[in-house]
Amino acid sequence: MSDVDLPRDETPVKRGRGRPRKDASLVPITKEAIAAEALKIIGAEGFTALTMNGLAARFGATSRALYNYVSDRQDVVNMAVELFIRSTPLLEFDPVNWRDTVKKFYRVSRALYRTYPWVAVVPITERVVVDGGPRFIEMMERLLRFYTEMGFSMPQALALVRAFSRDIMSFALQADYYFDRVPEAQNDYISRVVPQAWLDRYPEAEAPLVRESLTLPGMDNDDLFEELLQMRILTIQAMLDSLPNAR
Repeated sequence: MSDVDLPRDETPVKRGRGRPRKDASLVPITKEAIAAEALKIIGAEGFTALTMNGLAARFGATSRALYNYVSDRQDVVNMAVELFIRSTPLLEFDPVNWRDTVKKFYRVSRALYRTYPWVAVVPITERVVVDGGPRFIEMMERLLRFYTEMGFSMPQALALVRAFSRDIMSFALQADYYFDRVPEAQNDYISRVVPQAWLDRYPEAEAPLVRESLTLPGMDNDDLFEELLQMRILTIQAMLDSLPNAR
């Protein structure tokens, strides 16, 4: 998370407020450090897990010490989300080799959301006012140029950008978050249309196709992501084929 453009504030903590830190090995309190630690909490546990006391404990200080750098919890949330947005990789897009470009963009973005999956629910759980900065604007410009240079109209390009956001954010919570945290024996609740345990519980259910589907090899979250990626590429190809100048 070092490649971000948040303003740095390396000023030592003012000891007039808050309990002094006793452990010199702890991370110094700065605005950037507060945002980074808050993002770790939010990403792994959700926005409700972020409290000023819990955040301050990570620095070995009281919450009062944080108020030398932030105004309130909302300020911390805003900073954490901005840090996440500005961590979006600034990739090069090649409309000629578009399949490889889409795969790379999806995979790199998935890695970011897999690290901080609960950021995906920010519009639902928090009122956030953030500034994505020029880096994020440039990334969106590159993405829209990529699709329009492929021959898509602006409405089509916007639809593909929105589809990307839904793909990545939903996968982070519905697949990666689950697979990364539950026992392997429970993975079929995500990878199967119906878990084997449910069929065993209701043997009288007439579901021959569901039973047939369970004879196929199981899939982990990497398999599921590649399946999602392939479906998206097929969609883009079908859209290209439908363009007036398609060959």
